[in-house]
Amino acid sequence: MFTSHVPFLMVTMGYTIFALHCGLAFIFLSLRFVIGDMSYSIPEEMTRGSIIGNIAKDLGLDLGRLSARKARIDTEDSGVKYCSVNLNTGELIVQERIDREGLCAKKASCVLKQELVLENPLELHRIHIRVQDINDNSPQFKEESLNFEIHELADKGTGFPLDEAHDADIGENAVQGYSLQQNDHFRLNVKSKGGGRKYGELVLDKELDREDKKEIALLLTAFDGGSPQRSGTVVIHVTVLDANDNVPVFSQNVYKASLHENSPLDTVVLTVSATDADEGVNGEVNYGFDHVSEERQDFSLDPKTGAVRVAGAIDYEKESSYEIQITAKDGLGLASYATLLIEITDVNDNAPVINLKSISNPIPENASPGTEVGIINVQD
Repeated sequence: MFTSHVPFLMVTMGYTIFALHCGLAFIFLSLRFVIGDMSYSIPEEMTRGSIIGNIAKDLGLDLGRLSARKARIDTEDSGVKYCSVNLNTGELIVQERIDREGLCAKKASCVLKQELVLENPLELHRIHIRVQDINDNSPQFKEESLNFEIHELADKGTGFPLDEAHDADIGENAVQGYSLQQNDHFRLNVKSKGGGRKYGELVLDKELDREDKKEIALLLTAFDGGSPQRSGTVVIHVTVLDANDNVPVFSQNVYKASLHENSPLDTVVLTVSATDADEGVNGEVNYGFDHVSEERQDFSLDPKTGAVRVAGAIDYEKESSYEIQITAKDGLGLASYATLLIEITDVNDNAPVINLKSISNPIPENASPGTEVGIINVQD
């Protein structure tokens, strides 16, 4: 006679027992006994072989039976076995590098889950290892340099936001502030974003002058709050854009030259020169005469080079000197003025001219000596 019974499931004190009762035979399948959890707190980046704690002592296990019970560390998610157990001492030791940033990134809490497994009887103890952040990362900027183009007429107090520095660490070990290299034109304003993240703002503290300095390099430093403190730097390059805030300046207020009369056409009398501290179209200088009458166009002025040349007949007997006003204008019309004085040198280009004027009345034969009889006029 065969007697069968319905299989039953029994859960008692953490045991899960599946028993099949057939006559006097019992078959036990899948036994897992969870005693409890253990928690440890360690800093990240402990060297391999470092002791986390004595797991055997903390759980009250028989140290002499650890080897026989094949004590081992496993992971709940079949991931990396970061820890191992020393079967001789019962100590839980670091087996693989534990990097909090790699495990948990920016999470405030980082828990590494491991399991201690023993056999005969089968036991499982969950181990929660809280990995604490250490200051092992420096603040870093995304770019190698920060580049700005700022107009030289920008108003004092104008702000220019700077890229935020990032630090893989958390809390006090993350970025806490910024500092700016001492300089004449800018100061730093530190602001906060959501979550306490900080970034810098470059503030113009003194007006710029491109003619004084057209390129400015500043060193921005981000620092964390760890101990020892770590920092990262980036160079800020400021290019000062030009404004037409300078007039052309002549090299002399008065130019003087001497020129022989009858000089050939296109003879260079002298060359005037003016410079403009601006750049581009703002610094392009053009020359010209100021209010020269059409009747006295004896000279020409090259608008680009400033060369003054003979453009008409130069005759000392007609004009022995010239005083001419000249202008220098930049591309947007700012102008300055100078005076050109040209002295004409006489040359012997005229023969004497004799004019004789006689008295029309007859001269008596008895005219006394010294009597005026005529006028002779000689001119050269």
